[in-house]
Amino acid sequence: MAKRTGKKTKSLERKKPSKAEDTVDKLAEPGPKFNIRFLYSMCSNVSAMREFYTGVLGMKELSYRDDENFGWVVYDTEGFQLMFFRWDTELPVEQRWAWQPGEAPEHAAPLMSFSIEYPEEDLQAVVARVRESGAVAATPAPTWRQMSYWGWTVRDPMGNTIELFSSVKEQPEEGETPEWQD
Repeated sequence: MAKRTGKKTKSLERKKPSKAEDTVDKLAEPGPKFNIRFLYSMCSNVSAMREFYTGVLGMKELSYRDDENFGWVVYDTEGFQLMFFRWDTELPVEQRWAWQPGEAPEHAAPLMSFSIEYPEEDLQAVVARVRESGAVAATPAPTWRQMSYWGWTVRDPMGNTIELFSSVKEQPEEGETPEWQD
């Protein structure tokens, strides 16, 4: 039994943090704040990009200009702007698919690509518009990816690889792989 000295001690006295706890505390400290706000992409035909992203994919257009001096189309994506600018000479259209983590087409290349998310109830209409537009798709229909979402890999008029995807409200039974229904 410990001998009582009559001194009052603090019951919740903080011990010195261990080296590991100190390292974790330092890593948790806020660092410099940064945000990526704009993605710039060059294209040969701003009107074609506008028709695809506005008309086919249904994205919200912020700004558009296409005259002899300058051409651009800008889309808002919840604080991030996707911007296409017309280049002054004809650019090659990419023929390769970019690698993507959801589903990479065979012989995918290490190119930049991105994904556009749609509400589950809207993806079917987007798929119909993409098909009607004649845009190139990696598969005939969206596929069930990573056991959690529907995704469809397509190319825009410049050949950029885009995954159109939707998370689902209700997951299928474990082990079940659903088929896309038009």
